[in-house]
Amino acid sequence: MTDNSMLKTLEKLIRKNVVMHFANQPKEATTLENVESFAQKQLDFFIEGMKKQSPELTKAWKGANPFQARAAIHRETMGFEIQIVEREAGKL
Repeated sequence: MTDNSMLKTLEKLIRKNVVMHFANQPKEATTLENVESFAQKQLDFFIEGMKKQSPELTKAWKGANPFQARAAIHRETMGFEIQIVEREAGKL
């Protein structure tokens, strides 16, 4: 299992990157699907970096990482929430 504080730190970092990426995008491009896709790419990038630094994680997370990025968009404020959750067994 991964340290919860590490996941919270990743959520904050990914949220910041999502905000910066979508700040100048038209509202039509800021869909839940686009935000989740971008957040997942960010999460995959960070997880790959962590695996390169840790043989234990590489061994534990063979193949795809066990986490998935979920997003929520507050339409009134255009604020974003990012949550990292464990993938359901058998789903990639």
